[in-house]
Amino acid sequence: MPDWDPSRLSAGTLTAWYQADSLSLNDGDSIASWADSSGNGNDVAQSVAVRKPTFQTNELNSKPVIRYDNSNDLLSDGDIADLDVGAGDIWFACVFKSTDDSSEQFVFEKDPNSFGLMTNASGELQARLGGNANIPKQSAGNWSRSAFVIVTASRVSSSCNGFVNGDGMTTTGTTNSTSISNSSVFDIGARAVAASPLNGDIAEVLVGGATLDTNERQKIEGYLAHKYGLQGNLPSDHPYKSAAPGYRVQFGISSGLIDGGLIQA
Repeated sequence: MPDWDPSRLSAGTLTAWYQADSLSLNDGDSIASWADSSGNGNDVAQSVAVRKPTFQTNELNSKPVIRYDNSNDLLSDGDIADLDVGAGDIWFACVFKSTDDSSEQFVFEKDPNSFGLMTNASGELQARLGGNANIPKQSAGNWSRSAFVIVTASRVSSSCNGFVNGDGMTTTGTTNSTSISNSSVFDIGARAVAASPLNGDIAEVLVGGATLDTNERQKIEGYLAHKYGLQGNLPSDHPYKSAAPGYRVQFGISSGLIDGGLIQA
């Protein structure tokens, strides 16, 4: 059975998808652009040489990462309109590592007080889904800032839930219906040039201005865990602890023709 990947999410669920292993670069190369693998054209880029993060090969399960230098590295797109959901549903997933435990850092954001993933100076990880209050948070000491982690979070009908390596965050199940609608650009690696810059590595980022249900959230976690060799971090009762999610191809006869369709496993 073939492996599942986020391209098989329900139609309209995935807005942008950034994979380090989609780039064909040499170790240490500067990154001028990072293409959106969703097909929606939400590429991020950087034209200023000193602000470009670097490509690092063979860093995580033999796969590359994007390295940010805690100074002024930043990749940006314009205002991704599909993330301007108002009080609607929104979600994200990310694999990253922070190598600094003493400063505020943004992994990505679209208006730092509306939508994004960040860690504050005291080491609290925050999934910003409508603000900086009433949101999922992972308290310092309950996650590693020196190892790669899988973070997923979503707001569905104003209920906000966050997960680190497939386990619920220390604060989750909050209620937040604050409007997410702004003209801010989408940034990866900081909240602006030299503002709360990331000191660490990013392997993959996915975002969606849509509803993400539990089944699809767990498939994303399973996909990321097995792709990056992090399945050991998943809880023992995670449905994809032992094997990556897959999908089946089913063929049937309809009106004398063979119809092929994909059924998610």
